Amino acid sequence: MSLLEMCKWIQVTPLSVSIRESIVTFGAGRYAPAWYWIVGRHHRHFGSAHDGPGDEEQSASEVFHRLIPWSIAGFATMLITGFLLFWAEPVKCYLSTSFRYKTLFLFLAAINVAVFHSSAVYKKMGNWEWSEDPPRAAKLAGLISLIRSNHGL
Repeated sequence: MSLLEMCKWIQVTPLSVSIRESIVTFGAGRYAPAWYWIVGRHHRHFGSAHDGPGDEEQSASEVFHRLIPWSIAGFATMLITGFLLFWAEPVKCYLSTSFRYKTLFLFLAAINVAVFHSSAVYKKMGNWEWSEDPPRAAKLAGLISLIRSNHGL
């Protein structure tokens, strides 16, 4: 069975039809990623090392640990709503080049997170977080994250 045939089969399942024809479910699946995008675009402002006049500077680990619950919730939202939208219109998604790129970049983002969290750079954050020149691996992980987030993924 090819992927296209599997997508055609999914599209006629009762769950796919009910998601696609439901105003509430399909609308929620369609607009939840937009809300995440709005919140995600502004999380960098919540996580800056210096939040504004009079605020004390914060270390990288303090900012990181403050943002991690939001990041996990956002990623979970993206996965759940993405799955629902795919299940509602699998053939349309399969034929869409942008869907394929979006999926690829989501996997690359997940790999970036996994590599960073399993690296010595993350485990030794306490040693370099106040440094003027963080390790090259930390800079690279940050650069990849910024490029990905600035492209709306």
